[in-house]
Amino acid sequence: MVEEQNLAALGVRRITIDTGPDELVLPPETRQRLDLVTDWLRHPPFIFREWGLSRYVDGGFRALFRGASGTGKTMAAVTLAKSAAADLFYVDLAGVLSEFVGETEKQLKSLFAAAADSGAILLFDEADALLGKRNEIRDANDRYADSGIAQLLRRIEPFEGLAIITTNRPGQIDEQALGRIDVIVDFPLPDEAAREAIWRRLLDAVKLPRSEALDFQMLATHPLSGAEILRCVRMATLMAAAQHCEIGMEHLKFAAAERLAMRSAGQGLTG
Repeated sequence: MVEEQNLAALGVRRITIDTGPDELVLPPETRQRLDLVTDWLRHPPFIFREWGLSRYVDGGFRALFRGASGTGKTMAAVTLAKSAAADLFYVDLAGVLSEFVGETEKQLKSLFAAAADSGAILLFDEADALLGKRNEIRDANDRYADSGIAQLLRRIEPFEGLAIITTNRPGQIDEQALGRIDVIVDFPLPDEAAREAIWRRLLDAVKLPRSEALDFQMLATHPLSGAEILRCVRMATLMAAAQHCEIGMEHLKFAAAERLAMRSAGQGLTG
């Protein structure tokens, strides 16, 4: 197993959240495409060589997870790793790419060697730089970034494991990058029925007493992402524990209102 300090030096951390596939609330189309990734994980790379496909394409698999923040992209990667009994390496591109070409190449070589040695899944989170067009170089920083991204894409090509790239932006994907992607999995914001299911599932997991009068349909009317609902449940649980009482609607409604206010404040800062 790769030492944690060695991973940190590579701009990588191991994600070990204990989440199972059945805990995800996703639409059928998303689950169907995730099943394609699961199917690949069940067939070792050498199977593709036996089938003769290695004459045309390497044994690795690249998946693009696309959707707004908080829609379950990272959680889906966690469940894939858990189902395959594999490590999940979360890669910080800023920690890997350097303005020095030789240093970037060294970091990438070590990163992919570590992933190959441990059979880990690589997760390049919010890696929009890998997907956009790289033909407009405005200054030296752009040139260094383009060089590092090109190196990374070349390293991903022969990697025989699973590499997942996530993006929050549904914009145009560079043709060269798209040619390296095996499947695109879209993660939409949850609709009201999905939000109700998420509220129920998360509150069922809380090991604290809760009111019998929780109105899940009312909670689902708040237009929140799955990650935001999780934050609300954590906040409500903290409040109830501090007050030595059961989790009630007043805690949950307060947490939901706070989350929506935070979102509005954030939009004001970026507007």
